[in-house]
Amino acid sequence: MTRGVAAARAVWGGGVLVVSRYLPVPRKVGLALGARHLAQAAAVLRRPEGVVARWGWTIDVTHSLSMLGLAAVSRRWRAPALANAVVAAGWARAARPRGRQRRTAATLPPGRTGSRSSSVNGFRSEGP
Repeated sequence: MTRGVAAARAVWGGGVLVVSRYLPVPRKVGLALGARHLAQAAAVLRRPEGVVARWGWTIDVTHSLSMLGLAAVSRRWRAPALANAVVAAGWARAARPRGRQRRTAATLPPGRTGSRSSSVNGFRSEGP
């Protein structure tokens, strides 16, 4: 998760805390959700390369799936649960790392070119 996404999450979490009494869910639920967003954002801002930054998106996926489950079984909570599932999925998408970064020649160990075509099973291949 980037610092920008973490900062946006902190703003979102603070907003949820501020408006928690007006949300269509029990206030304690709103407070807990806002606090969770703030804690996750703080952990990422403190350690941008830490485990929360790399895997925190799974919390959002789990939350989204749990809200889909709630929407399936509760007519009363269906609308807010579906809205929350969409928001949580959006956070998961924003926070998920975009894949492994390619190593550049500057970050490779000495003697390595980074080209896979010049080496097979650790042995250098000679051109035709």
